[in-house]
Amino acid sequence: MTTLLIEMPSGIAGDMLLAGLLDLGADILRIQQDLLALGVGPIRIAAKRVRPSGIAAVQVDVVAEQEAAWEQRMSAAHDHHGHDHGHSHEHGHTHEHPPKLSLTGDAPPAAVHRPYRVIRDLLTAAPLPERVKTRAQRVFRTLAEAEAQVHGTAVDDIEFHEVGALDAIADVVGCCLAMEQLDIDRVIATALLPGNGTVRCAHGRMPVPVPAVAAMLARTGAPHRQIADDTGELTTPTGCALVTALADDYLRPGHALDLTTSRVGYGAGHKIIPGLVNAVRVSLVEQAGTARDQVCELRCQVDDSTGEQLAVLIADLMGAGAKDAYLTPVLMKKGRPGYELTVLCAPDQREGLTALVLTRSSTIGVRHQLLDRTVLARRQASVSVHGHEIPLKIVTLPDGSERAKPEADAVRAVARALSLPFDEVQRSALAAWDDERH
Repeated sequence: MTTLLIEMPSGIAGDMLLAGLLDLGADILRIQQDLLALGVGPIRIAAKRVRPSGIAAVQVDVVAEQEAAWEQRMSAAHDHHGHDHGHSHEHGHTHEHPPKLSLTGDAPPAAVHRPYRVIRDLLTAAPLPERVKTRAQRVFRTLAEAEAQVHGTAVDDIEFHEVGALDAIADVVGCCLAMEQLDIDRVIATALLPGNGTVRCAHGRMPVPVPAVAAMLARTGAPHRQIADDTGELTTPTGCALVTALADDYLRPGHALDLTTSRVGYGAGHKIIPGLVNAVRVSLVEQAGTARDQVCELRCQVDDSTGEQLAVLIADLMGAGAKDAYLTPVLMKKGRPGYELTVLCAPDQREGLTALVLTRSSTIGVRHQLLDRTVLARRQASVSVHGHEIPLKIVTLPDGSERAKPEADAVRAVARALSLPFDEVQRSALAAWDDERH
């Protein structure tokens, strides 16, 4: 199983990841040819060798000269569906674009909003490999859900600014095409680095991270690091969406993986950041069937909380990033029935989750210990059952074989939509996965 390791010592943008994948060996001409399947005209990717801080890397610029025609197409879709504004911001690592001219060559046109639903339908209709479309759809869905949260509106009503531009779409789809060329099955990433300071965006001047990035980090629980230096934006919305949507796992403190590296590439950004090498490092690695890491276990007993209160606490803990949280019935002192609460989390989440238990339950103390564990390598995929997409969680067993499990919530939703038994939909999903493998 080929795994992509993404390391982001100075943040990430969509063009940086694309450049790194090209440095790994993805074919730029094939990507340009495959991008024609989007049906929006030719998109040129210009790549060159650069040396940020003396490190040999690839840097790319995406040129979509038919942007005016794309804006007309999006405007037509916009007028047809109506609008509710959601904005995204793409700054930092991305190159500066000259003002786009109107079709008459006069003054630059007003900003055009690109609806998420139009981009989604564009990808659905494109004759691209299924895994490419699934990954690209996941990236834009992640971004749209974050924007919907920021603006308090429905996902299908979200309309993108810069992230809806052709160059940003080419970054996302180009990265997914490059991953397919490199036969990447799984993605591991280091902690993201949003940056520090402020940035000018569609809303005005905002603190870093901008709202869309902050929402994605919160919704996905992706680990991130804060630095003191005023760097401005280091992780852009497109870069954040690519990582948080496609990463199957993250390297965390105390998390040891058995990896064998076969190739390394570097993708450079366009911004000069004092004290940082503005490049992402991407590596093709082979991951063993099992990995070793540490997990922190939190425990406490309660005998004076109701079942309703404890159910809410479990939901809050899982929402805050716990790996697992559960209750075990126990008989406590004075013959009182109670519960033992157990929470499993990453070591760096111990303090935050302990505080949550202490403030939202009746306990007055929490025990904790670090435990070594062995976990199976895992990845995500999806299959189609009667036209409905069902995500799968796939694990690699120690002997190299794989085992898949359809996500129960998705199976339940499809079963209800089709008026079919849960077990039948689950079996159909596994059969579709087995057919894809063979």
